[in-house]
Amino acid sequence: MSDWFARVGLPLSSEESAALEALVGVVAPRATPEIALLTSWSDVSHFIVASERDATWWDQEEEEREWLWTRATEQQSESALLQRIASLHAGLDAAVRAAAAAAGAGGTTLVNEAAGSVLLAAQQDALAEMAGEPPGHRFRRKFALFARGRWPLGYHAARFVIF
Repeated sequence: MSDWFARVGLPLSSEESAALEALVGVVAPRATPEIALLTSWSDVSHFIVASERDATWWDQEEEEREWLWTRATEQQSESALLQRIASLHAGLDAAVRAAAAAAGAGGTTLVNEAAGSVLLAAQQDALAEMAGEPPGHRFRRKFALFARGRWPLGYHAARFVIF
């Protein structure tokens, strides 16, 4: 049994707070954003709808992903990168969907959102590793929070939101 979504909605432990502060320090180094802890799947649904109107977080992550892809292709072929990412996706997909449902995500839409977020974070983490980035890279830190049972939803409206 994995820890995917095992700690969503619970208060942050001191270890989780430290990991989150380290991630926020990388994501928004010149700001001190509020940490917003969501406590229910309903809150997550509302946040997803609200954050869809602001693509800033997505754009930042996509820009970083493109940069990492370029760096990683200097070390190995694109087909090798794609194969590793596809293998990672195939190995995690069913487990994260089952974990999201077991944690109370409810309907298919929210299970898909939750699972898709883990899969994206896993792919970003793998890409950062393949590009030679250290464990302190933002994608590696974000995926570590998922692996600890949280869902880091992102930076939005001067807040870093986590479930």
